[in-house]
Amino acid sequence: MSTYLNANYGINRIGGEGVGSRKGQGIYEESSTPKFDLGEKLELKDGREFRYANFGAAVGAGLVVSQDVSATCAAESEGTMTAAAAGATEVVVTDATTLGSATADQFAGGYLHIVDDAGEAHQYRIKSNTAASTNAVTFTLYDGLVVAVTTATDVAITGGLYNKLVGATGATDYIVSGVTPIAFTSGYYGWVQTRGISTVLADGTITIGQTLMLSDATAGAVEALDATAVANSHPIVGYATFAPDSGGYVGVALQLP
Repeated sequence: MSTYLNANYGINRIGGEGVGSRKGQGIYEESSTPKFDLGEKLELKDGREFRYANFGAAVGAGLVVSQDVSATCAAESEGTMTAAAAGATEVVVTDATTLGSATADQFAGGYLHIVDDAGEAHQYRIKSNTAASTNAVTFTLYDGLVVAVTTATDVAITGGLYNKLVGATGATDYIVSGVTPIAFTSGYYGWVQTRGISTVLADGTITIGQTLMLSDATAGAVEALDATAVANSHPIVGYATFAPDSGGYVGVALQLP
């Protein structure tokens, strides 16, 4: 991966160069069309890291974001696969509850989990999917099946971490993807920060050095880790670099994938 000096940042930049007409988009810019592949990584010399993402809703700056779980994920579906041999790159799942309203490529970039019975414990990245037809969806995979699946096989889907992002909450859209460095328009593309020092909306009392988790009450915010009540804990976002006012913004040393 090439490294070069970028005048916008004055420091070495790794990745996020783009190709041809798709070249160029800074961390403080949004685009109505994609200039990089979703998930592409941008790393700056000061330790900040970013991933390229698409937004499923308008989101303000300094907010923790997550994929829209209702649009990108599917809960476990039991015994709904059509049998497919090892090596197959297409599989069919028929389930009115989880896939009956699926649209074309709704799950593209996500992950098909084989969770029980034949082929269990394997995972495949989804290249594309058809729209539901009589509740059946055909998934095209990047890699062929390692182990054959049968009509008894159970599956589930986790969406791509950087697709259709919305303000994250501890109760619903909780698969944390990053933090927005600027405000984004619904349907647009840009960078979300995953590592290094960031600025994030604060919820409640936070002290310097405290471990911060996703807020359960305020979309896009962080709150102090609830170490005494496991039931109230949510994904870890990072560590506070100072004590903020509740409702203001806090410096966070991000610890995201």
